[in-house]
Amino acid sequence: MSKKGIILVADDDEALLDTTSTLLEFFGYIVIQAKDGFDAISKYKKYLPELVFLDIKMPKMDGYETFFEIEKYFPKAKVIFMTAHADYSEWEKIKNNYAIELIEKPYSAEELKRLVEKFI
Repeated sequence: MSKKGIILVADDDEALLDTTSTLLEFFGYIVIQAKDGFDAISKYKKYLPELVFLDIKMPKMDGYETFFEIEKYFPKAKVIFMTAHADYSEWEKIKNNYAIELIEKPYSAEELKRLVEKFI
């Protein structure tokens, strides 16, 4: 199967990071993993992915801070936020800055596939 593009997945939950990555690879994408916000920024700059799945609650640098740092250098970066604890007040503030979607954990393989196909 030919690869369709690069997706960056950033999550401090190693099991969820691996599961999400495996699903995206199964759908035909090259997946770059990041375990925290700093790692995500570094890997975004290096690989320039077409799409980012970014956990909101991470140690060191949360998803929102990570998003704004990426957006400084790449204002059209496509970012889908992932959360187990949706805080819609924060989401309302950020969603107009090119953040394109918010999904709640756990999410299904079908939902993941639908989002990737919608935005890539």
